[in-house]
Amino acid sequence: MDIRNDVSQLRKLENCSIIEGNLQILLMFTTGAEDFRGLSFPRLLMITEYLLLFRVYGLESLRDLFPNLSVIRGTNLFFSYALVIFEMPHLRDVGLHSLGHILRGSVRIERNQELCHLSTIDWGLLLPDSGDSTYIVGNKLAEECADVCPGILDVEKPCVQTSINGQLDYRCWTSSYCQKGGWWGHLGTAGPECGCGSPAAGSVLCRRHGGVTRSVLYHPPRRGQLLAAVFSQRRGKYRPLLSSFSVNRRAGNEICTINTDPYQGCNLGHGVQHGPSPTLSIRLSCCPSMQPLIHPSSCSLSHPSIHLPGQPLITWLVSFPDNLASELQSSLGLIETITGFLKIKHSFALVSLSFFKNLKLIRGDSMVDGNYTLYVLDNQNLQQLWDWSHHILSIPVGKMYFAFNPKLCLAEIYRMEEVTGTKGRQNKAEINPRTNGDRASCKTQTLRFISNVTESDRIFLKWERYRPPEYRDLLSFIVYYKESPFQNVSEYVGQDACGAQSWNVLDVDLPLSSEQEPGVTLLNLRPWTQYAIFVRAITLTTAEEGRNYGAQSEVVYIRTMPAAPTVPRDVISMSNSSSHIVVRWKPPTQRNGNIIYYLVLWQQLAEDMELYINDYCHKGLKLPTSSADTRFGFGDGPEGEQDAEERCCPCRPTDGQLRMEGEAESFQKKFENFLHNSITIPRTPKQRRDVVAVTSAANVSSAEPLAPSRPGGEPKPDFQIFEDKVVRDRAVLSRLRHFTEYRIDIHACNHAAHTVGCSAATFVFARTMPELQADNIPGNVTWEPAGKNSVLLRWEEPRNPNGLILKYEIKY
Repeated sequence: MDIRNDVSQLRKLENCSIIEGNLQILLMFTTGAEDFRGLSFPRLLMITEYLLLFRVYGLESLRDLFPNLSVIRGTNLFFSYALVIFEMPHLRDVGLHSLGHILRGSVRIERNQELCHLSTIDWGLLLPDSGDSTYIVGNKLAEECADVCPGILDVEKPCVQTSINGQLDYRCWTSSYCQKGGWWGHLGTAGPECGCGSPAAGSVLCRRHGGVTRSVLYHPPRRGQLLAAVFSQRRGKYRPLLSSFSVNRRAGNEICTINTDPYQGCNLGHGVQHGPSPTLSIRLSCCPSMQPLIHPSSCSLSHPSIHLPGQPLITWLVSFPDNLASELQSSLGLIETITGFLKIKHSFALVSLSFFKNLKLIRGDSMVDGNYTLYVLDNQNLQQLWDWSHHILSIPVGKMYFAFNPKLCLAEIYRMEEVTGTKGRQNKAEINPRTNGDRASCKTQTLRFISNVTESDRIFLKWERYRPPEYRDLLSFIVYYKESPFQNVSEYVGQDACGAQSWNVLDVDLPLSSEQEPGVTLLNLRPWTQYAIFVRAITLTTAEEGRNYGAQSEVVYIRTMPAAPTVPRDVISMSNSSSHIVVRWKPPTQRNGNIIYYLVLWQQLAEDMELYINDYCHKGLKLPTSSADTRFGFGDGPEGEQDAEERCCPCRPTDGQLRMEGEAESFQKKFENFLHNSITIPRTPKQRRDVVAVTSAANVSSAEPLAPSRPGGEPKPDFQIFEDKVVRDRAVLSRLRHFTEYRIDIHACNHAAHTVGCSAATFVFARTMPELQADNIPGNVTWEPAGKNSVLLRWEEPRNPNGLILKYEIKY
């Protein structure tokens, strides 16, 4: 269930007790805390997939919203997570005090600058995995939170205590609700009473499946391991009841597996034939989903990068991964000279010989049957020899032989005769017109595109009508398209007969009227991306003379329109003084155009008045920090570069660190794609009033310092929002208030921003450094007697303190 944009959409949850699927609450930019007061959905008990909260402004807790939510089952996860709370700017606590079980998946809570009561939650009580697989970063520091559990002041019974990282502490969701204990550790396996015919058949421990007489507790594994499954004992076999395993089966129970011995039907084999002269023998056939047991680079080639002595006999029978052509090119593409002959026969998988990318000479020191330097026999799918517009090959002696290549047109062979200098050496029997190209549309008419309409994610094409001599022979059209940064594409590159296809293929039916131009709409394209496209007519062909005709267009190149970019990545901040903040970021993953500038907005935030509920005379006071992000490095100037040079080289990260970094980056990219596909840029907030111009070429922006917020019960002030446009991936904000937290938003804007808008915002929170003299007491301290053994001291408050005044220290 997707709830976005408007708080009224939450009414969809009324009377819901179980959500069969996921619950996403997101993208409410204009809501305030008062919009969520009085909203409650006590009937909701279970979510079968995952719960996601993202950028819901004004929502401070889930305590009243979902007071009875008990189970998140995680049958389908959001990138391995069952609970995701991401960039909720006003959320103060999670508050799901009834939540007792997350049956599968983990928890990710990230970038919620006001979120507290995370240190008091033991996620191990909720998750089935005993390992620490939660990801909780970028939230409010525990030292800056007033995390107090019920019972601490002996007013009521204290909460349960558990140990995390060796530290025993009370566990609670908020200062009013304790955390319940989990049941994974003591429940054990399901007993006989949990059979699916029993009254407990609907519980979380039971899985109903026809004919099951034995139940096993479903225990989801740790991330990175194979999923466990509930098995039934039926027909003498154990069968998974959950679709956790996928087995690649072939017809007749022939199974191809990975990294194991092949089963029957996979038909693997290879051999290197030894004789008077070295001969390479590799045989290729198709076997779906198999990894290569023999890699082309393992073939016994002598100096494979330059010179191949002997006679390459290529009769392929090895199974390769998805792209056979690229594998062959990586192994054989550097060969320039063959001293003997080249013989290619029975190669069902080959579509083109272009993998011999650098072959320039077949010298013919020895020949097939004493006459032939190039011998091409019985290759059922061979359609192209080389792209003769970009390739030169010389055969100084000997002849060529072509037979039983049904898809290789005679024009291709005749073109090779001219390029290689062999024209006139072969007779009609050696290039047989009845067995070469007899199943191909060789008499090809050129189709011409009539029009195209381009959008950011689609291209609509029309091409001219094609009428073969027998219109009934025209079956359909096939459109081939793929991304092509450069205009140098050949239609046969990346193809093989085992199914590898670098082109996207779309079948287009004939229009209803023979007078109507055929056309197609290519969907789900990437914005601002050049595509290579061509169309081919599919006709009936026979071996009769004059019937193997067809039509095909030239390859054309069309670029899609731009769109709004994805969000800038990896925003980091640093305050290097009491009035400056430096912000850096990385460009978006998908620019969808040419990035022209970045829109930077910043606003002062009010201090957290809830800090006053703590008694700092008895509890230690940890001040908010304004330290720099550890990724910031050592500055931009020459001194920073010199310091970096003098330092030791950084230690190489461990495999575990690399894996965690890769997972974090993968999650971030997935989330950026989700943002790109789900949202548009929010309108500029209504309360923005002024625009601050760039004051120097160094991208330094400035604004007048803002007045400090005053403690007490007054409402939070509505601080002004400032903005600036910068062309680099960094900005320096100056003339800020000392020891004050700011929210900084960054939007990426490409050359089409005036029509498609900028990206959604990514934001960071940063605090300026304290002013050294700001907390000094102005004037003198006065006193007067207050009793026999006491005096009353009076002093003025600091006029412009560093944040809130939480306590005074008196030393005497």
